[in-house]
Amino acid sequence: MELKEQTVYIFDSSEEQRATTQKCIEYLWAGRIFTTGNLASLQSEVVQGTSDDTLVIAVSAFTDVDMSSWLLGTGFKGRLVLLLNDEDAVPLFLPCELVAQINKPVKLSDFNQVFSQRSVTEKIIDKDKLASLLSRRDCINLDFQPEFRSQNEKLSGFECLVRFQENGIKLSTREVMNAIENHQMIATFSEVFFKRIAEVLPAFSSVRLSINLSLIDLEQYDLLKVMSQHLDITGINPEQIVFEFPLDAFYSSNAKVIELLTGLKELGFSLAIDGDDDVLSNIEKLPLVIDEVKVPVAQLQHLDKQQMDKVSQAYHYHSINYIFARIENYQQQKLVQNNFSCSFMQGYYLAPPIPVNQVFEMLKNNRI
Repeated sequence: MELKEQTVYIFDSSEEQRATTQKCIEYLWAGRIFTTGNLASLQSEVVQGTSDDTLVIAVSAFTDVDMSSWLLGTGFKGRLVLLLNDEDAVPLFLPCELVAQINKPVKLSDFNQVFSQRSVTEKIIDKDKLASLLSRRDCINLDFQPEFRSQNEKLSGFECLVRFQENGIKLSTREVMNAIENHQMIATFSEVFFKRIAEVLPAFSSVRLSINLSLIDLEQYDLLKVMSQHLDITGINPEQIVFEFPLDAFYSSNAKVIELLTGLKELGFSLAIDGDDDVLSNIEKLPLVIDEVKVPVAQLQHLDKQQMDKVSQAYHYHSINYIFARIENYQQQKLVQNNFSCSFMQGYYLAPPIPVNQVFEMLKNNRI
């Protein structure tokens, strides 16, 4: 018997509000989403559902049908989320578990409790459960966030982002990676990651690809060998791949880390600092092996003219590329373009992370 995929159903007669609800849930849920404004279409789907499903419905959409009776008729036994306008009332009887009442217009934080990353993440922090997570292909996804040239806004490349999930709920990448490092499982993770990235690398033959690199516990295994094992077979030019790591991780590293980074440089890979909130204040102290630095764009907004001139001077007179990240509005984009015309830009305002199948479409529609 074929298992029914766990599903989130969204029902709202307003197309705009339905789309907003779906967008919010997509940030937290990696499983199947079915959305409709037609009650008959929803009913035909829900009757085939399971007790693990979640039904998100707008109370105002039930104008001619009694909601409680409809739910009874479908036999729905999953979780129920109600979306309410100010004048809407919650039915006195509901034949299924009501997990949340959310006032319209909805926002992302409204769904945090419904799709609780933290509660699920805490359960898999255990070492044995982490090992199980890393062994399952369905628990690890790779997304790719586009980067653009600030001079002409043309697509220049992508950053690879690892996503973890458990039973459809997206987990906190930072917390899972911290747990992997704390349990000294970086070697296991690296083997899984580079095997997965090798499968999709041919899609990036014409653009640069940034990959985040953990410098933790490198003495436990030969990362260069693991990488070479999986990347050599793809035939990708090393000059198109950039490895990113935090500045503090570099300064606290040992001789083996320096040896690894030197080996990467000799092979033709580029190295980048994945900047934190203090990266601009340390711009003159960057190691000579660094080719790029990623800067949260909000840092620029806090600089006075003298500080901006100092950063611009380092930018113009040192052979270091800048990638300004976390661009979330038009003003931040123009700030970068007006002051750093030969840099790169990245952020949700420009483009969100996308799966690899959408990378092909984006490359086809954008001139490089």
